[in-house]
Amino acid sequence: MSQVKIKAHHLQRKAVIYIRQSSLHQVHQHEESKRQQYQLVALAQSLGWAETDCEIIDDDQAISAAQSYNRPGYQRLTAMVALREIGLIVGFDVGRLARNCLDWYNLLQIAAVFDVLVADAEGIYDLNQFNDRLLLGLKGIFAEAELHQIQARMVGARMSKAARGELRFRLPIGLEWDEVSGKARPVVDQSIREAIALVFRLFAQLRSIRAVLRYLRTAKIELPYQRRAPGLGNPIQWRKPTSDALQALLNNPLYAGVYCYGRRETTLDPIERVAHKRIRPREEWIAFLPDHFPGYISLADYDENQRILANNAYRFPNSQGAARKGKALIQGLAICSRCGRKMHVRYSQGRARYLCDYDHIRYADPVCNRAGARHVDGLVTHLFLQLVTPNALEVALSFKDKLQQEVDQIDLVWQQKIKRLEYEANLARRRYEAVDPDNRLVAQTLETEWDQKLTALDEIEQSYLTQRPSQDQVVSTLAEMRSVMTHLRDYWLADTLTAQDKKELLRCLVEQVIIDGRGDLIRVQLHWYGGSISELAIPKRLQTSADIYFRIQALARHQTDQAIADQLNAEGYHTAYQRRWTARHVLTFRRFHAIPSAFDTDPKARLAEAAYITGAEASQRLGVKMDSIHEWCQLGILTSQQDGPKKRFWVYWDEDVGYRLSGEAAPLANMVSVRSLCATRAETRSQIFAWAREHEYPIYRLQHGLTKPFYILLIDPPDPQI
Repeated sequence: MSQVKIKAHHLQRKAVIYIRQSSLHQVHQHEESKRQQYQLVALAQSLGWAETDCEIIDDDQAISAAQSYNRPGYQRLTAMVALREIGLIVGFDVGRLARNCLDWYNLLQIAAVFDVLVADAEGIYDLNQFNDRLLLGLKGIFAEAELHQIQARMVGARMSKAARGELRFRLPIGLEWDEVSGKARPVVDQSIREAIALVFRLFAQLRSIRAVLRYLRTAKIELPYQRRAPGLGNPIQWRKPTSDALQALLNNPLYAGVYCYGRRETTLDPIERVAHKRIRPREEWIAFLPDHFPGYISLADYDENQRILANNAYRFPNSQGAARKGKALIQGLAICSRCGRKMHVRYSQGRARYLCDYDHIRYADPVCNRAGARHVDGLVTHLFLQLVTPNALEVALSFKDKLQQEVDQIDLVWQQKIKRLEYEANLARRRYEAVDPDNRLVAQTLETEWDQKLTALDEIEQSYLTQRPSQDQVVSTLAEMRSVMTHLRDYWLADTLTAQDKKELLRCLVEQVIIDGRGDLIRVQLHWYGGSISELAIPKRLQTSADIYFRIQALARHQTDQAIADQLNAEGYHTAYQRRWTARHVLTFRRFHAIPSAFDTDPKARLAEAAYITGAEASQRLGVKMDSIHEWCQLGILTSQQDGPKKRFWVYWDEDVGYRLSGEAAPLANMVSVRSLCATRAETRSQIFAWAREHEYPIYRLQHGLTKPFYILLIDPPDPQI
């Protein structure tokens, strides 16, 4: 029957023997299966094909037949069928050709169109005959079902074992399997453990992979790398840190002592011929067993690291992003007060603005919120510098212990590196000493290796001595810390700090900044880490810096305009036109921005709690002439303040002053008139008033007929001289 199916035109074409095994393990270990497949050449020859017309395709060794896009041998086979180069396809069984019905039926269809026979160990099949095609179709279905059953058994057993935390898999660097307990544990090599632990400690402090990378590169610290070498174990190498290595360390929950399995999901795209991987949500993991073995960090620390990493990704709407270049200080921290979205920074003609224009761009709606970066940054800077003052120096001095601890950690990493190289040098020495001295070919090679190890050890020791900070340098660093904390405002306003430095400092304390740019004022609500909230507002049309605005606002509570101008000049501030401040400038600035003052001649622009009034107002309230007010100020009866000769003077006023000097006070038994005191003490009125001020005796005006003479209330027991 087989000879009937084979025709002359079949024999004029090639017979292709397709050979495949599913894995590299099968290729190396299943020698009999491979031998049987290569023996199919004899089957083709027995069917009438000459040895020269038999071609073997074994390009797909160690590749699964679950798909065809990654099998070059199978693709070459189908191409040869379509080119009418093949008369017979020989395979040990259908599963060798395809374990996917889609690929299998496509091959059968092409073979039927171009009249190609298919043969296996059980017979020859003509695909143009219905029974043969039906039989091969059923075999293809059984082959795919067999693959499914094999995978189901293997995967099911693996999942069951993983759910119990007993499935072993390749661990990342720094972890190994404990043969006694069967669980993972940190490696016994102290140098590896300290290097990995240092990465986690640095990230907790610096909160950025880039910052950790810069720190490690500056300190010349290398990280361990586990090289996969088949047949040689997993040798450890040390190399310069990379951002990818740090990302892998921080994202792996195994370092938190969590036994996990099934974090990643892989899907194959047959069109693009690539494998797509994604990280599953934690609730979809096959196994998640916290505190399963000792880790480098806790699960809470791992979750916090993931939150920081997600927050550093600027492309996400709800994340702050790491500090980037640019003048705007709170990029990534600015939040719109209206819609709650993150505001982005836009630069125009060198000026930065915070904008919330998502709906404007998408729907052509009006811009939701906008504010100039100069004003907003000024508000945030003002609040930040108010918090970080020299009074916080006492807290900052705890930095001493952290600094010394950091120096010790770096020193420990270097010492472990030196010990590792000393071991390698001693090992090379022992190898050299163990060789026969007469065998110069081997001895010379070992001697060269020994010299190389000694040279590397010497270079590392020199580098260690060069970069190691002395105790004087540590003390100097603390002194610099004190100086910075004391003069931070000066450094900040003098632009000694770069914009990047300012952003890093702000992100240490500020969680987010909610901005409202509607109306004539820009309102800012600053959320600190810890839950505290500060609010502040500033005029939109402000031409000077926000620091000047708040400085004048603070000084106006207890100083005159001239005193404010002198203070601003002494502190190095200038007007918007880079001029020195004058009382007129301060007055104009206050009136334009509606800043109330304790010394404003307009009662409407004066602070409600102002303690001073003008001399004219005091004269009116006391019912006396201005000359009397001047005289009383000179005698010390009234407390006054005046910027200079012929300048307006201000009189301190409260309810007690009005009560004592209005003449409405009730006389008391221990009150003595100033006239009688002058006669008793033989002193002038000015001397009596000076004596009363010295002893802090209150001075009163009492109604006495048509006049209101002065009396002094003697609080202490009467003086014998009175």
